[in-house]
Amino acid sequence: MRYRFLSVLMLICFFVTQAAPAKAAESVRFSDVDASASYAEAIQWAAERGYINGYPDGRFGVSDPVTRAQLAAIFYRAAGSPVASGMTRFPDVQATAYYANAASWAEDNSLISGYPDGRFGINDSVTRQQVVTILWRWAGSPNASGAEYTDESAIAAYAQTAVDWSQGDHILDGRADGRFDPTSNATRAEVVSALYQYMNLPSENNSSHVLVAYFSATNTTEGIAEHIGSILNGTLYEITPEQPYTSADLNYNDSDSRSIREQRDAAARPAISGSVENMEQYDIVFLGYPIWNGQAPKIISTFLESHDLSGKTIVPFCTSHSSGIGSSASNLHTLATDANWLNGSRFAEGTDRSTVETWVNGLNLSDSVKQEPQGPADEEHEEDAVMPQIKIEAGGQTFTATLLDNPTTRALLERLPMTVSMGELNGNEKYYYLPESLPTNSQRPGNIRAGDLMLYGSDCLVLFYESFSSGYSYTRLGYINNPNALSVALGSGSIEVAFQTI
Repeated sequence: MRYRFLSVLMLICFFVTQAAPAKAAESVRFSDVDASASYAEAIQWAAERGYINGYPDGRFGVSDPVTRAQLAAIFYRAAGSPVASGMTRFPDVQATAYYANAASWAEDNSLISGYPDGRFGINDSVTRQQVVTILWRWAGSPNASGAEYTDESAIAAYAQTAVDWSQGDHILDGRADGRFDPTSNATRAEVVSALYQYMNLPSENNSSHVLVAYFSATNTTEGIAEHIGSILNGTLYEITPEQPYTSADLNYNDSDSRSIREQRDAAARPAISGSVENMEQYDIVFLGYPIWNGQAPKIISTFLESHDLSGKTIVPFCTSHSSGIGSSASNLHTLATDANWLNGSRFAEGTDRSTVETWVNGLNLSDSVKQEPQGPADEEHEEDAVMPQIKIEAGGQTFTATLLDNPTTRALLERLPMTVSMGELNGNEKYYYLPESLPTNSQRPGNIRAGDLMLYGSDCLVLFYESFSSGYSYTRLGYINNPNALSVALGSGSIEVAFQTI
């Protein structure tokens, strides 16, 4: 994006192919990866997500260096293989190369600038300091300080803060003798370990205050619940009927079967064996169930009426062979009206973990848990103390925006009024580099909403006009109160935008 990255790009990558990653494997093993090795878990994690493939001979190649082409490819995959311009601008990048789209996309987003001679440098290796620098910038270039390595003087100026940040968060640890070894080539094992550590840094979306409650008569819903629990480090709770359902009870061809009779009876409330202990400790409740005759089983009604869910965020999810979630979720809202219900989703049997993870990351749970109860279609925003509203004018239209009360917004207000030319990026945002840096407190929001106003790094003001998921870190500034016409007003190119207090 607006990231002013060094011409020598650095990130994450390994042996890759052009084809998009297939469904994650249940288990991936490499002949040269000892299960007890410090990097074994990271390699397994990356391979299962399709971020990396091993060599044809079954090896991972733990000590092999990572090239710039591989680096761009893995970054592209980690970003979800988004649409690229398709234009190959580098003379050493063939249009048919597996990394061609990655190279184009990376340049489109100012992640990679080629060498002065125009080349991408596809076969050039990346160094340890380059790897941590790209991850640091991906994290929003946070301020950091750390103890000096014995070879501190060998660390390039551009990488100093990144190396300090890496040290603090154990992104890429130094050598046993106290050196960081900044200019050594990064190995495949080191790169995947750094990526794993970065992607698993604590975030507000990963909360132990998440309950995943589910009813699963045939273990289908249980599989989805287990994915959610592992993604969010949540507590699993199986809603267990006092009287278990038999095969005969679940026979949909028998109009007098137990399940059919219960679904016809609006007052049916099958008894549950046990209850959730310490329900008050959970902020978010994922509620899972199969679809029975187009609705949630009546035992879900029993669960909702048996627990105090006031003020909690409830996220329904269901499983079925063909039916969507339909009205099943909205009908459940009436049984817990004091909760904040988010829109749910339906999953087919055997849905893989990566699909579930994409959905979870798009929920923006860090925002929703802080909200007052609201309807499922309402928008949520972070409930910080707010500043006076500002006015934003663009494309002949005027919008009001609510600013969060933090050091960044206070510094921004000191610079208003201002009229700036904001550039276009990715068909979802406008951006402008401020002449001076602002204070930062960057976090990964997970999901960006149309109308969000944020700061990337310390000086890039960003106004989003489309909603999408993002792995980048930003400092939140506020949000436009009614962004319905924002996309039309901003248009598809650069535009003058005026910011002023009301």
